[in-house]
Formats: sequence, structure tokens, C-alpha cells
Amino acid sequence: MLLLMIAFASLPCLAGDNAPAVRELAGGKKQEVRHSMIGPRDTLLFYTFEKGQAVLQLQVAPKDGGFTVNGKVFLFDPSTNAEGLAKWVNNQHSDALFADAAKPVEITQLPADTCTVTRSKELGKAEQFTPEGPRIFRDYEVSFSIKGVKVDGKFQLKTFEDKAKVFVKSAGK
Repeated sequence: MLLLMIAFASLPCLAGDNAPAVRELAGGKKQEVRHSMIGPRDTLLFYTFEKGQAVLQLQVAPKDGGFTVNGKVFLFDPSTNAEGLAKWVNNQHSDALFADAAKPVEITQLPADTCTVTRSKELGKAEQFTPEGPRIFRDYEVSFSIKGVKVDGKFQLKTFEDKAKVFVKSAGK
């Protein structure tokens, strides 16, 4: 009986040793998407963390004369490879060609105060095709910062800064 009690008492220690490691998310490979099949769209940024089997998706959009940034972290099965992640990213902004893309096992919305626009500047104007015909869009570069986020037992996203280009539809044409 004493041996059985000792065995059960040691189970939490053993489980702790086998617990999944917290995924460190830093230095991801970036992909920027500003066009859909029907023309300009809110900018999507995908940061792929191959070693962490994770993707950070940020959406940068014009709002009330300024810009907003919000994001989600997608965690995938630890056996997911780079090709599976790449196919999943492609399916998020394209025509979903890859039925065999990896599928997230968990999705975490970043808290609103995590993403901060630090600066924006107009780069110029561009004529872009839309379903309604050609339209004029102002082209901006938006700088932002992302605060580190830690979700216990799951992932730790490191603090970083970056830039994205964003189209804003002009009132004319």
C-alpha cells in the first residue's frame, strides 16, 4: 500500500516533466498581402514561426483617419512542417487551393493593447483595379509595435516593431 501511495504522489512530478514546452515566438518569416482577387484589401501580415509550429496574423486597416492593428496567434500540432504552415497561410488570403494545409489546434486573439500604431506616412497615390472599375488609392507606410504576450503553457510572443504598406481608398474617382 505504501508503494502505491508513493507512486501516485510522484505522478504530478512526472507529468510536469512531460508537459509541452512553451513555444517561443520570435523572428518569424514575414509575408505581406495587400491585394485580394478583387483588388486592394486591408493589409494582412503573416509571421510564420516554423520551429514553434505557429503563425501570427496581423491585420492593418484604415480607421477614422488613422490605422488599427489587431492580431491572432495560430498554434498548430507540433508535427506540422514548414510546407503545411505555408499552405495554411496561402489559404488565408488566396483561393484556398490547398485541402491538405495544416489546421490550427488553437487560436488566441491578442489583447487590444498589444498592437500600437506608432507612425504613418503617405507614400503616394496609385490607381488600382476594383470590381467597380479603376479607383485611386493613397498608399501609406504604417509603423507599429507589438508588445510581448505570454499565454501560460502555450506560447510567448516576443516584443517587436515592424512596418506595413496599406492602401486607403480616395474619395475621388
